[in-house]
Amino acid sequence: MKKPYKNKFDKKRRDFLKVLSSAGISRGLMNASPLVGGMMLSRLAEAQNGPSKSLVIYCPDGCIPSRWLPNSNLTSFPIMSQPYSTVASDCNFLRSMGHHRGGHGVVPTIINNSWGGDSFDVNMGRILSDGMPFTYINLGVHSNGHGYLTKDNGAEVPFEDNPFNAFDRLFGNLGGGGGNTGGKGSVIDAHKDALSALNSKLGNYERQRLDSHLTAIEETEARLADLGGGLSCSAGSAPAPFALEYDTFEQQANLQADIIALAFSCNLTASASLAFGNHQGEFAFPYLNFSGIYHASIHGGNNGDPSYPHFSETRNHMSSLSAYTIKALRDRGVLDDTVVCEVTDMGNGDAHGNGDVPLIMAGGGGAIQRGVSNAGGAGYTPLNMIHTAAVALNAHQSSVYQRYETDVIPGVLT
Repeated sequence: MKKPYKNKFDKKRRDFLKVLSSAGISRGLMNASPLVGGMMLSRLAEAQNGPSKSLVIYCPDGCIPSRWLPNSNLTSFPIMSQPYSTVASDCNFLRSMGHHRGGHGVVPTIINNSWGGDSFDVNMGRILSDGMPFTYINLGVHSNGHGYLTKDNGAEVPFEDNPFNAFDRLFGNLGGGGGNTGGKGSVIDAHKDALSALNSKLGNYERQRLDSHLTAIEETEARLADLGGGLSCSAGSAPAPFALEYDTFEQQANLQADIIALAFSCNLTASASLAFGNHQGEFAFPYLNFSGIYHASIHGGNNGDPSYPHFSETRNHMSSLSAYTIKALRDRGVLDDTVVCEVTDMGNGDAHGNGDVPLIMAGGGGAIQRGVSNAGGAGYTPLNMIHTAAVALNAHQSSVYQRYETDVIPGVLT
């Protein structure tokens, strides 16, 4: 008698073992390169129904609600949310949302229903990333030092704020000696033997997919090299450090977004979080008209102007970073397979309010309603949003799901 599966994740685990066995992929080869495991998981990913990846984006300090909320069919956006017009058809703007613990200093509980346990990104990683090289990744941009979004079994996990380090960790040793090689160089060389062994076991279509992944990795590496002054280094020495300056905040944010999209595309992980700045607003966009720290653009820097000209400019820019991230997933072909939750720690950023909290869901293919803003309510919080995401991902079926809330937000799921 055929033994039944406990749930879809038990089936996925068994199916993956069958794929490895039928392809003759050994555990040693899997351990030699994370790209090998990711490539083999691509076989399963294409056969699955529904989204299977999770991304949380943290944009601190809320908004001014009257200058944020778009209309119900997302055809008109105020200044603070205007950048999302480029990805409107992929988004669901939640309305009139509350917050379970709004204000400063609550970052560890934005995507967690306790001060311990696992945050949502870690919990989704435990469920969705089974068999993948990385359980979860948590990246940031000038995010460390003011509270941490991610908790792993109660332990705080600092953001990886450096795109160089994030890329190196995910895609391998950045190699030594020489400059850009033009071929499959640097990072790819670190995986050469494992990739050669894998290549001999793939069909023509999968070889094309593998080559596409490698090309995307090279392109991202080249962008890091251009921005960071080159990745060339003498044998045995570290690559040139990335300049973590406010002047390059946007470039850093976009690179982190691209790295996550690439990691999802290569099936290196199924769960990620990305933070732009920190809850205290101790960061700046000096290339904007308002060049002071973000916190000052919210409080005082507007000189009593009720239109909040400085906060409007800085929050608009923050929104553009999140919209870029959603577009990066779309461009890599993984947005439909990913449920995105944009979270924050308050509603009105000037008043530190708990009402009209700007929360967005995106992606998810046919699992969530998109291109609309007609769901939500004051009785629902970011915890209800991430629980809704978990249901869209079927992660609530898992025995290890932390169950951050009990109710989904009505009208979001299809």
